Amino acid sequence: MDPKYEGQMAEIRQTMSRGIQEDDVFAAADALLAEGKRPTIERVRLKIGRGSPNTVSPMLERWFASLSERLVGSTAGSASGRSAGNDPDGMPMGVRNAARLLWETARREAEEIQRVEMESARAELQARESALAEAQAVLAQREEAFAQARVSLDAALASSQHAREALEQQLKEDALEAHRVRVALGDENKRLTALLSQAGETQERMRREHAEAMAARDQDLRHAEERHAGQEKRMLAEVDRARQAAKALESELIREQQRRAKGEEVAARRLEAELEKLHQVRESARSMEAELRDRLAVQGMELAQAGAEGTAVKAQNEALLRRVEEERTAHEATRHFLVKALAERRRASSDAPVKRARRPRGAK
Repeated sequence: MDPKYEGQMAEIRQTMSRGIQEDDVFAAADALLAEGKRPTIERVRLKIGRGSPNTVSPMLERWFASLSERLVGSTAGSASGRSAGNDPDGMPMGVRNAARLLWETARREAEEIQRVEMESARAELQARESALAEAQAVLAQREEAFAQARVSLDAALASSQHAREALEQQLKEDALEAHRVRVALGDENKRLTALLSQAGETQERMRREHAEAMAARDQDLRHAEERHAGQEKRMLAEVDRARQAAKALESELIREQQRRAKGEEVAARRLEAELEKLHQVRESARSMEAELRDRLAVQGMELAQAGAEGTAVKAQNEALLRRVEEERTAHEATRHFLVKALAERRRASSDAPVKRARRPRGAK
């Protein structure tokens, strides 16, 4: 660096303990201009090492406003009567050097800005290409995942279909079994009803026979009394024998009554046993029918649940198929857009199309 500017920087560092002055800003701006850099507020503040932007800004504007006057003034005194400080066009060398320095500074800054913008554009293009590649990879993974999910859902749907068919077959078998049990219970009920009717007929027949026997006994007693009354005078000798015969007949009738009463009691006990058996069979049939109804209700609920699950799985499969179709449509649209963009870029970079040569008028 030029010793002159080093001295200026030393002076600037010495004045850091006091407030920033306009001379400090002018010296820092001159130093930056000598280094080939365009003086800005931040560069001046960094050069000085202190100062707020609000303080530096008006001073830097005054430096720009007085730059040409100072350059012309510094060359006017030394160039009067002498041409050593002028170029061949008569322009002071200080002005030309300052203009050249400002031009070089502006050119370097423009090149730096253009380089940064090109690097940013290049980085953005690379990022877009990376994002596109990543999106294509993610789309491929999604397509594979959707294909696997579709296979899994198809398998689950087939499994639920098999389960529903098995459950329907089981329900049909249970319904047939319930029908067979109902038929068997009906036959048993008919048989027990016939037995009960037969027992009632037997009891009625025994009652009729007992009544007929009692009527016959009464009739025999009446006949005996009539014969006894008619033959009382003739049969005085046979009174005792008649009495004994009557007693024997009465004893026989009593025994017959006892036998018939025992028969009626046995028939009643048999009837009660048959009725108890019928009651037990009816209770068993009711409990079996209730159990079958519960089983049919549970199996109906399971069948409804399996149908609902199959419907839900089918709806989920259809939703996944729609999503796969939407992703495929979006992928095709993106691919078509990329192909169109590449084709447009190739057409833009290719040479101009060759015009078709005109044919002569006489040519066919």
